[in-house]
Amino acid sequence: MSHTETGFEARSVYPASVIGGAATGSPPDPLHATVHDLGNLIQVAVSALNILSRNAHLEAEPSLLPIVVSARISLRRAGMLVEQTMRRAREGEPSVEPVSIAGCLIGCRDLVANIWHPEIRLDLHIEPDLPPVICNRIGLQGAIMNLLTNSRDAMPNGGTITLAARRVERTGYAAVVAIEVADNGCGMSPETLQRAFEPLFTTRATGLGGLGLPVVKRFVEEVGGCVAAESNLNAGTQVTMYLPIAERQ
Repeated sequence: MSHTETGFEARSVYPASVIGGAATGSPPDPLHATVHDLGNLIQVAVSALNILSRNAHLEAEPSLLPIVVSARISLRRAGMLVEQTMRRAREGEPSVEPVSIAGCLIGCRDLVANIWHPEIRLDLHIEPDLPPVICNRIGLQGAIMNLLTNSRDAMPNGGTITLAARRVERTGYAAVVAIEVADNGCGMSPETLQRAFEPLFTTRATGLGGLGLPVVKRFVEEVGGCVAAESNLNAGTQVTMYLPIAERQ
């Protein structure tokens, strides 16, 4: 099985001057403008969902309600990511806190349960009594959702995704929690795997994508962890995030 791993000192990709340029007469930062536009688009989508939720036809089709609810939750989290990015641009690093791994993974599972194709099965395995990790909660959820989405896209005809968390010992770390996302999809060649964490690298015919794994990599490194990927062509992929456990006070 091909294998690649990354982990080094974190650094922010959002400069503190993202928003401040306008005050000095310099042109607005493209990132700031893009995030602002994303916020506006999210508001439009939320308004559309609110209109749909009041439609009488929705009440006549109870099976549609969970889909609308899941979409609303996804948009709410997208809005939180936009807000976090804007705050980070103004203030620097995002806030961190002790985060429950079990709660985070269960939340991600519940988010996709009603909106994914029924041929996609998601198995969840969480070791009991896992200690928390110190990180940004939204960042962790975003990293997990990126990995789950990659696995789903690798299985166009259906398959099984395993989402698991356990405590492990790892050289160079006092103690870590390993969060694994594995699928039995199309997998990657050794050449593709070596470039998987490169920003904007994608194998999709549309040319879209190429940000999911780099975002995961950046998040993991910012909390002092590392990420590893293994894959076999036509046999599936496993990505593991190793996150340091919060020290007991």
